[in-house]
Amino acid sequence: MFKTRVTELLGVEYPIQCGTMMNLSFAPFVAACANAGIFSCLASANFPDKQSLLDGLKQLRDLTDKPFGVNVSLFPGHDARTVEVTLDILAGEGIKIIETAGRSPEPHLAKIRAMGAVHIHKCARLRDAVKMDKLGVNIVSLVGAECGGHPGMEDVSTLVLIPEATSLIKTPLIAGGGFSDGKTLVAALALGAEGVNMGTRFLNTVECPIHQKSKDKFVAAETTDTMVIQKSIQSPIRVLKNQWAKEIEEMENRGASLEELLPKITSQKARTAWIDGGDEAVFPCGQVVGRTKETLPIKDLVVKIMAEAREVSQRVQGIANA
Repeated sequence: MFKTRVTELLGVEYPIQCGTMMNLSFAPFVAACANAGIFSCLASANFPDKQSLLDGLKQLRDLTDKPFGVNVSLFPGHDARTVEVTLDILAGEGIKIIETAGRSPEPHLAKIRAMGAVHIHKCARLRDAVKMDKLGVNIVSLVGAECGGHPGMEDVSTLVLIPEATSLIKTPLIAGGGFSDGKTLVAALALGAEGVNMGTRFLNTVECPIHQKSKDKFVAAETTDTMVIQKSIQSPIRVLKNQWAKEIEEMENRGASLEELLPKITSQKARTAWIDGGDEAVFPCGQVVGRTKETLPIKDLVVKIMAEAREVSQRVQGIANA
């Protein structure tokens, strides 16, 4: 019932991707997703040198025999290595699914294609999705304004963005921003997408390596408890609304420079806070954080999502046949 070009290209059972997350997408988390029948990527930027990346890949392969990908960030400063060096490492390891995000992957297309890899590129603007379609990437991942992490500068909602994109491109599309359960999965498929990217929902899973205090914050949050910061430096990010994020917003409103903002927005702050449950950091998450009310093992969550998706599909089919 839920076989799409995305599931076929990635070799996964269900049309769901657990969004790649800086500081979190390490081997045990990614393997738990893969073993549950969904797609997930190891974040290469989480590994500061070649050996640590190789060790992460080995650990992942020891934990699962299911398909997985590796995310190669094209955002400036995310990765300690150059993109070309990271791709060379992955080519040497025989990685067959590459996800890129950030700047255009055009300078790296030849190397990715030489690897024989399925290439997913994640973007946040309609014109970028159209460009990726013309460049011939295998899968376009497109996120609307509701998403956690980087939603882009244009503030276009997923409900508007995805059907417009699927009317303009032929490449299989993964939709992100606002997806957290079976109802929203079916909605994405109805809009023309062939898979969904769920990041925020998977923060509240047993296997996600964040502190229980952070998980409790997400369960308590409402849909209005996120905010977008960093627009002043052309790098917007949707995060949990806390005092730290409000202080950054106030600094931006006063015209703070990038240099002044860096001590507040550095990923090292988030890395520490995710682990110890502290509050002095930004916590990327989408508006669906307000729809997350329980912490489940990843396998149980996927079973729950797909059961609801089947139920919703049957209900809609019943309406269509009435």
